[in-house]
Amino acid sequence: MLKSIVATLQTVMGSSLSQESAVDTITQWRSRPHHVLIFDSGRREISQYMDAVDKLTQSPPPPPNSNKNNNNSNELIPIAMARLKREFIAVLSRQADYQAGGPISTITTTAEFSSVTDSTAYAFRYEDYVIFDLPSTDVITYLKNIAQRMNSGGKLADCIRAYKSVRRTFLQAQLSRLRFEELSVNLNAKRYLWEELKIKMEFWVQLSKICVKKLFDREKKLCDQIFQGIIGINGPAKDECFVGTVQDFAAGLFSFAESMSLSNQPYERMETVFTVYDSFLSILPNVKALFDSVPGREIVNRCKETLSNVEIEVTRMLHDFEDAVLHEKPVSNPSNEKGSVHQRTEYVMDKITLIAKNKNLLSSLIKSTPSLTFGNSVIPQDALGEDYTSNRSFLDRHLILIIAVLEQNLHNKADSYANPALGHLFMMNNLRYILAKIGEFSELKEMIGDPFTKLLNEDFELAKASYQESTCDKFLNCFKEEGLYMTCCFMSRPLRNAVRERVKAFNGAFEEITVAQCDWVIPDSRLREEVRVSMKAKLVPAYKKFLEDFGSDAKMKLILDKNVKYSIEDLEALVLEKLFGE
Repeated sequence: MLKSIVATLQTVMGSSLSQESAVDTITQWRSRPHHVLIFDSGRREISQYMDAVDKLTQSPPPPPNSNKNNNNSNELIPIAMARLKREFIAVLSRQADYQAGGPISTITTTAEFSSVTDSTAYAFRYEDYVIFDLPSTDVITYLKNIAQRMNSGGKLADCIRAYKSVRRTFLQAQLSRLRFEELSVNLNAKRYLWEELKIKMEFWVQLSKICVKKLFDREKKLCDQIFQGIIGINGPAKDECFVGTVQDFAAGLFSFAESMSLSNQPYERMETVFTVYDSFLSILPNVKALFDSVPGREIVNRCKETLSNVEIEVTRMLHDFEDAVLHEKPVSNPSNEKGSVHQRTEYVMDKITLIAKNKNLLSSLIKSTPSLTFGNSVIPQDALGEDYTSNRSFLDRHLILIIAVLEQNLHNKADSYANPALGHLFMMNNLRYILAKIGEFSELKEMIGDPFTKLLNEDFELAKASYQESTCDKFLNCFKEEGLYMTCCFMSRPLRNAVRERVKAFNGAFEEITVAQCDWVIPDSRLREEVRVSMKAKLVPAYKKFLEDFGSDAKMKLILDKNVKYSIEDLEALVLEKLFGE
């Protein structure tokens, strides 16, 4: 039916109606109740009324002393405009009520909309949020025809005000479902506990995309379709209507982000701030497109200013993180007594991995290469890889420097161990962890580059070899032939006291390693197995040869039987099972 009405309406626009008939039509509708709509009264009524309005607004003003009918025509134009305004509001509100799921005036709480959020958390995502389609083409055409006639009747400003009032109320109802108002309560972000602020920031990420990419976009399309081609005193009516409808909500979005950017959050919270920054960048093209008009210019500028503040905050957090690593205070006593991966290593590598994952987001913010001199320390450039200055971005160089200083800090911690073997084990574990993190994430591996990774791997292999050497030498020194034989008349024979002392030394080393190192750890199971197998290959054959060489002599065998406390199997079990408990 509506399609027929619209078709008739479009035909009537060009039809002819007498002045007297036009006056009669307007007068008849003047006497009818306001709740009775022309829109609902059939195509004949719509055709007559719209044609009557066209006739009155397009007729020249009556000359002085003209007849009463002409004077009535002039007086009825404001009455017709008032009727059209009520029609416009009623039809537009009806569509808004339908989309809102009920009369907008009844929406007072968020509890009614548990399908969108619940009462305890922000449980919605941009990807899952579904908006209603625009009103039907018939409705939009009807509203557009009213807007055109109100423009012809000099009442476009009334039409625009009515439109903005209805749509602002509708949009407010939609955003109430999403608890939008909670962003503007106590806007000073410094007043919130971090967990509360974090929830609000995560909420903002979803809400900003819903507002800009879905709700505001729908409002823009609706304004364009209803007011296309209509020019008011402030320029295109579609721009004035759209900006006037959404500007307060847009300002609220940006105000929260600006407050967050000025809250000076510690770098430990950079992940959430990165998410806000990424969301801001994702909506910026939409904001520019939506508000590409004179009325919208202020909103675009506000968005850019807020984005600039967020970028400053992100950059500050990156530099604070780097500064914390570069100026880490030395420790006098190691907190890690088992040589495992230090929690600082895990923390720093987690942040570095986070930065690498956000490489595309962050690269443009870092505009200079880092200084290799800080405090009393200087990092030689050749310690950062041969391609440090040639093929690395500024952000890449900062990450490489942070890892290099992290390694330097680890060496300082390792040096504080009283047992050098534990220091070597500590370095081996931590360097293995760093290399594993680099290898695990392709973005980080690409940023660090092969030359610097090669240097790290060389340091790891050195720490690994140093640990095995410092531990195995305690045993292997017991098996050296030097000092075990006496040469006389071109013949050598074993010295019983020397052999006895070597066996006792071996027993002592075995017990010392058992007590000291069985609690030490190698968290990486693959590395743990590699070290065990390597140590077994060094120790077990050497011990076996020692026992065989002196066990073949009857007198030496008596010494061995009396003094040897640990068998070959015991040594093998120590290396393969007891060291580095699972």
